[in-house]
Amino acid sequence: MYRALVFVLLYCALGTGVAAGQEAAPKPARQDPAQQPTPAAGQQAAPAAPQEKLSDAERIARLQRTIDENEQRLNELKAKVDDPQGDYAKAEAEFATLDKDLEEKKKTLQKLQSEGRADEVTALQTELEDLQKRRNLTKDRFDLAIKERKTLQEQIVTLEQKLAQDREALNKLKSPPATQPAAAPGQAPTTTPAQPLAQPEVVQPAPAATTPPAPSAVTTPPAEPAQATPGAAPTEAPAKPPSKEVQEAQDEVSAKDAEAKIAEDAATDIASRIEQQRNLITQERKQLKLAREKVDIEQETQRILNEQVQKRSSEGAPQEELQQLWAKIAEARQRVRDTRAEVAKRVDQVDRYQDDLDRLQADYIDALEEAEKKREEADIAQHRLDEIRNPFAPRNLLKWAVEHGPNLVGILLGMVVLLWLSRVAEKRIVKVLVGPATGHEAVERENRAKTLVSVFHNAANLLVVIGGIFMILGEVGVTIAPLLGGAAVIGLAVAFGAQNLVRDYFSGFMILLENQYDINDVIKIGDVGGLVERITLRVTVLRGLDGTVHFIPNGQIDKVSNMTHGWSRALFEIGVAYK
Repeated sequence: MYRALVFVLLYCALGTGVAAGQEAAPKPARQDPAQQPTPAAGQQAAPAAPQEKLSDAERIARLQRTIDENEQRLNELKAKVDDPQGDYAKAEAEFATLDKDLEEKKKTLQKLQSEGRADEVTALQTELEDLQKRRNLTKDRFDLAIKERKTLQEQIVTLEQKLAQDREALNKLKSPPATQPAAAPGQAPTTTPAQPLAQPEVVQPAPAATTPPAPSAVTTPPAEPAQATPGAAPTEAPAKPPSKEVQEAQDEVSAKDAEAKIAEDAATDIASRIEQQRNLITQERKQLKLAREKVDIEQETQRILNEQVQKRSSEGAPQEELQQLWAKIAEARQRVRDTRAEVAKRVDQVDRYQDDLDRLQADYIDALEEAEKKREEADIAQHRLDEIRNPFAPRNLLKWAVEHGPNLVGILLGMVVLLWLSRVAEKRIVKVLVGPATGHEAVERENRAKTLVSVFHNAANLLVVIGGIFMILGEVGVTIAPLLGGAAVIGLAVAFGAQNLVRDYFSGFMILLENQYDINDVIKIGDVGGLVERITLRVTVLRGLDGTVHFIPNGQIDKVSNMTHGWSRALFEIGVAYK
């Protein structure tokens, strides 16, 4: 009767194990869109279903819900890692017990073999084989628990990083973005070159690094204005402030660049969140794989325990031993149910993570489009600023012609008028100098006037041309002060390096001042004589009797013989015969 009862119970246990072994196929995790195969060349990919763009309120609500779920998940993982009655602790304790029992029974077997007790050795060997199988399964279960614990710790780190990123994104959605300050007048806006956004990649989570706190802002007292030191070089003049149009364009470029930078940072943040989300999916799939392996191990453990119950029952084992085996079978059955529930839970968690990843990828696409749009607007504003600053742009040339053209035309007309007035003044000067004198005195005065007028004409033309050139340069926008300083330096260098030239001009001025000779006078300078055709401050031009023209620098004239100064006398040498 007892044996029949045992076999009935064994049959029920085996039936329950078989029924439990018929596990429903778990819902497969969806494939990561980033890991889906790319369509081959020439093959068009199926168009993605258009997703409605979420408002800020929907984004905040969804992000807050994700944060709450991840916080709850993080607390569950931490509780599971720190649980003293968890799978890791039970597997460790069971493996330690079985390993210790196995070592003790091996020592007992060696002792029995040395004593020659063959019957007890055979029974103990059979028991050792069963214990070895259970020990191996427990070892595999403990190895899985170790892997699961490591993956849980990695998942905790990843979840903490993900939560920090989500909270930061939530704060950015709730608070207005910080924009860069506008550029100061006369200062070019600071533009940041567009950098390619890093595509998210699946990376292994690293321990959270401790970021050093940012140094607090220290208010520094304003620097005192530097006092001019005697002998020190003068400070540069302040830069000319830009025009109103340029300032408005600079402000627009600064604002557009700030908006583009904010949009690019938002896309980069989403890319980082996508990386963390993929890490979570990878780690959750590892946990799912380990949970399924645990199911297989627990089912194998249950099968081995059932075989041991059947075997020990047929051998007439004590009731206490059978009850212990039944208790272990019940524990294994419960672990199978718990592990299956864990598998189903992890499948659902993978699906939730995948849904979050899909939404993040949609947000990433929207952020990329927004960043590209903002960057295009910033480039357009920068191009407009460059056109405004480019002096050779058609609109700037036209504007410059409208603003400066009349002034330039006026300067040129003024130069022409001054040159014409100088010619008129020359004639009046000749009349004034000649006066009403008649006879020989009138001719002398006319020659004197022509001499002075020629010098005045050259000086006036030089002054009008140089003054007009400087006025034109000033109207064009060239700073004249450095040019005047440079001209002074060049003049000083010429004075030192070309002393003969300076002496020529000084000697010419003295000749004119003392009225040593005039145009049309017949003079002799050294060994050269002839009619004075032209006098300048530098040279005197003589025409000889044979028609030869002599150019004599005034600085080389040390003696002049004027044969027509005031009056002249003709000398003839006539040979007279004695008779």
